[in-house]
Amino acid sequence: EPIPGKTMPSVVVVERDYPNLYKRYTSVGPLLDKLGNGGKGISWNTEHEVELLGKLNGRVHEPGATEGRPRIYTDVDATEVILSLAPETNGEVAVKAWEALSKFTGRDHTHLALPKEDEKIRYRDIVAQPRKIISSPTWSGLESEHVCYNAGYTNVHELIPWRTLTGRQQLYQDHLWMRAFGEGFCVYRPPIDTKTVNPAIREKADGQPHLVLNFITPHQKWGIHSTYTDNLLMLTLNRGGPVVWISEPDAAKAGIVDNDWVEVYNANGAIVARAVVSQRMKDGTIFMYHAQEKIVNTPGSPLTGQRGGIHNSVTRIITKPTHMIGGYAHQSYGFNYYGTVGANRDEFVVVRKLDHVDWMEGPLEEGNRNSAVKEAAE
Repeated sequence: EPIPGKTMPSVVVVERDYPNLYKRYTSVGPLLDKLGNGGKGISWNTEHEVELLGKLNGRVHEPGATEGRPRIYTDVDATEVILSLAPETNGEVAVKAWEALSKFTGRDHTHLALPKEDEKIRYRDIVAQPRKIISSPTWSGLESEHVCYNAGYTNVHELIPWRTLTGRQQLYQDHLWMRAFGEGFCVYRPPIDTKTVNPAIREKADGQPHLVLNFITPHQKWGIHSTYTDNLLMLTLNRGGPVVWISEPDAAKAGIVDNDWVEVYNANGAIVARAVVSQRMKDGTIFMYHAQEKIVNTPGSPLTGQRGGIHNSVTRIITKPTHMIGGYAHQSYGFNYYGTVGANRDEFVVVRKLDHVDWMEGPLEEGNRNSAVKEAAE
């Protein structure tokens, strides 16, 4: 029997007010007063934080649906909303979040945040320098001056159940769908070469030395999206822009040396980045660490006639049936892409060295640029 939130995903009715959509978009909504904030199955009262945001950002004075609500008129306002409501950046909220979790576990966890209850990280704080955040029940690690951050720490030391059906670290998945797909236990699925790069090789390689590699996009260590990645120190340490990692033997086959500019492409799109040639890479594999945006040091792609792409330019969003299980403890999902999370992390690409790097810094003449894009498309 389909029961929302139990045997299937929860269903929530969202009220839309289309004539006032922009007003709603630029103000803090009333449900934070009524329902509070939360995540991972717990919630807490946020009336005090909403009051604080009203003083910090100011309130909407225009008559209408949002009159009197805290404003979100600027990017700084939006940042302050996030920082004020998140337990990781507001000590008072962190204590309330741990109190909410304590009601489920029967144990007092507030001591993890009480020393920082009066700490509030503001926009100007993080502009000045990175700040150490506050321990939050949203995550399983501990933000401490004495313990290195590691996953599962609070589960072990605070006796907090893992977010699984059993409350333990669970290796076997007994759901009917998991068993039907042969994935009751962890299994290795080798990458499938769908041969989609063959037309790209025939039509665009131009007889140049090239490689066909398995493209993987792990999370990067030193940043996420533009955060810290475009910091001058990090740019200095990380080649000053987008990079891809390939093995020494693979690089030698295509005449690529460390720090060369390369083009990575397939039927989906193209990337231009510097090559990091490393002995730590497995032959046949290319890494591009996740979320390197086109914000700095991105030259043009000869194939597309546009600035080289990002890690998702050559991948596709592919949904997986077992990700669609809902209402079964940890086998549940929130909407993302087409529904479940997209498994856009495994592709095959063609890699070749760029003999000429086009920075696209000439006069912006619309006709010339459009013709370049058209020529690349043809």
